[in-house]
Amino acid sequence: MTAEEFEGYFTGIELPAQVEIDSGVIIVDVPLFIESHLNYIKVNEGKKHTEVYYDRLNKLVSYMESNKDQEA
Repeated sequence: MTAEEFEGYFTGIELPAQVEIDSGVIIVDVPLFIESHLNYIKVNEGKKHTEVYYDRLNKLVSYMESNKDQEA
């Protein structure tokens, strides 16, 4: 996903207060996490060190998708 696609995904959905995206990796402020990661990606577009930011956002999307399936 691109930064714009992440923005589109997270716009208008209910975000959890806290999420564990990996064993021991807990996001305690999900909106701030999304905002800071997207800002970093946009400012550093195309640079290799942004991969970890994309990876964390993808893990959050996976978490959201798996919970959406459980709620339905």
